[in-house]
Amino acid sequence: MKRRRESSKEDVLEPTVVKAQKLVEHEGCLRTRDYDDVTQEFMTTVIGEYCARLCAEAPMPDHIMETNLLDASWVQARKATGVNLARTPQLAKIVTNRGSQVRGQLKTKLRPLVEAIFGFHSSQSKSAIKKNRSIVEGLKGGTNFAFKVLPDEDGRRGFLKAPLIQKIINTMWFVNKHDDGVRFHNHLKPFPYPALALVLTAIECCIDEWMTGTRTDIPFTIQEYRGAYESHLKCLQAFEEATKTYAVLPAICMRLYEVGRVHSGAAPVSAPMEVTVSARVIATAIKEHEDGSTTEDESD
Repeated sequence: MKRRRESSKEDVLEPTVVKAQKLVEHEGCLRTRDYDDVTQEFMTTVIGEYCARLCAEAPMPDHIMETNLLDASWVQARKATGVNLARTPQLAKIVTNRGSQVRGQLKTKLRPLVEAIFGFHSSQSKSAIKKNRSIVEGLKGGTNFAFKVLPDEDGRRGFLKAPLIQKIINTMWFVNKHDDGVRFHNHLKPFPYPALALVLTAIECCIDEWMTGTRTDIPFTIQEYRGAYESHLKCLQAFEEATKTYAVLPAICMRLYEVGRVHSGAAPVSAPMEVTVSARVIATAIKEHEDGSTTEDESD
């Protein structure tokens, strides 16, 4: 006779697999709100985690990176919600589609800032077109748009300290104390190099739209801008290596995060207060115990 397998501890603790219940059928794009409440709660959690990981680790992922981000986010959502939701291709697609939405949102928020800060002007006049082209050439040469002070007789100064960089970080991740920069500080503090490279790439995309002298929409897609993104990321890594003795880049990224958090109105992240008992308190407690006075007299 075959012995009956004894239940292990893991079997007992393993959450029951929950299947998503789709409540609304339609021919449009897949939506979280088409599902039951439990699925919606889980998906909200996994999407938030996925977007934070995406920005922090691989904003322009290939298929393998995208799958790895999804796997890690699904595991974290399961821990956070206590729900073991069965992953289907449809649910996975809802999550991974958020990558293009994040990039699109960043570009949309950046476009008016780039136009205003760098002085681009929408006009069909030859002088305005010529000026716009000149601005593009000046900004893209040597990634001048990333500097606080553009080239002059003293050279460029303030690499990665251009006001536009902090402004878009505040607008994208730190609008209020419930925004992703605050909620997912475990991923975004200090501000990650990949996320910073994404910001630089998005700025470049917005500048490229003025290359002809009049603004032309250029989609901010992985296909079009992965090469530029990787170039910016390598530049940041080389800059870190060249200045590692002074930890320049880590300090810049920490400040980007801290200024963003202040902008959100959230309280600073502080370590838990350490509770300690001094030697004097211990000695007093021992003496009180020996004297039989560890509690107050009930007659008091």
